[in-house]
Amino acid sequence: MNKHTLKSLMDKAPSTSLASDMSQEKMQDLVIKSINTDILEEEEGYILFKYLGVKMALLSDIEHNRMRIISPITKYSSLAPSIKDSLMHSNFHLALDGRYAVTDDTLYACFIHPLSSLTEVDFNSALKQVCNLASSFGKTYSSGQLEFTNKR
Repeated sequence: MNKHTLKSLMDKAPSTSLASDMSQEKMQDLVIKSINTDILEEEEGYILFKYLGVKMALLSDIEHNRMRIISPITKYSSLAPSIKDSLMHSNFHLALDGRYAVTDDTLYACFIHPLSSLTEVDFNSALKQVCNLASSFGKTYSSGQLEFTNKR
């Protein structure tokens, strides 16, 4: 059995690479080829579509190595405090990598990820999670993929 120090392990080349060759074009191609999507609008760096009937947008920023899938849900300021609490609870216990988020007084279901390490599996999971978060708003508030609970 080999003995290693932390330094010797740090100096070794990683056994797997986290980098992927994902791009906006490849993500758009995945959306277009999905049997579950209807394309509404498409431009460079942006595509608006419906996935299983849920309206979504896919955006990327190569310069900042980020991508996001968003789905508008409702006006945030009109929500009751108990619903806002349910959103925060969901982000901790019921959502996997998708989240509820707010900007410009709009509540969104979203998935935000570094573009360079995004895989096709991650991307397909992201579509499902955003769809589930948008669809389950007001009911279970779940991404439908995983549930962490505070039950004992």
